Amino acid sequence: MLLSIQQKYILEVLRKLGCVRRRQLDTLTREKFHRPDLEISKGRMDAMLRQLRAGMGDIRLDSEFVRLSGANPNTLLLEAVDVMLELAEKKPEDFKTRLESPELLCFSWGSPVRLFTVAELSAPIQPTVELLVRKKRVVWISDSGSIPEGLALPPKHFFAARLEDGSHRFYGSNGP
Repeated sequence: MLLSIQQKYILEVLRKLGCVRRRQLDTLTREKFHRPDLEISKGRMDAMLRQLRAGMGDIRLDSEFVRLSGANPNTLLLEAVDVMLELAEKKPEDFKTRLESPELLCFSWGSPVRLFTVAELSAPIQPTVELLVRKKRVVWISDSGSIPEGLALPPKHFFAARLEDGSHRFYGSNGP
């Protein structure tokens, strides 16, 4: 099956994430291929996904998710993708997901390129934070979505608190 460049990118995203929300995939694809002479409409995106599903066989589509067969939604990883899209202004350079726990997602963005890690904040808090002190920029998220009481973060570490509308408010460390 011959794939368009956009379809190859969609497959790359699915191989990295396993399961992604349609709106996240739409945003990643549209921003990756944003040009004045090319618009990826909802209809075009739906057609590309249907072709991939028909040709590949292991892609599943529903109203909210696009996933590889056997992959189930991981709420923390999906939230990490939302955080990445917010911080990278919808245009991450690259990202990877096969990381050591508590890391969920690493992405690069900007010029000069800045590296970020999105990690899961779990109990006990302090050993988890100490594990990633060596990382330059870490954004912590939690299942609850709210900032834990008494959380002290190292410099250049942030906590992403989930708001009711699904976006995030970022709280930084008090250090230099």
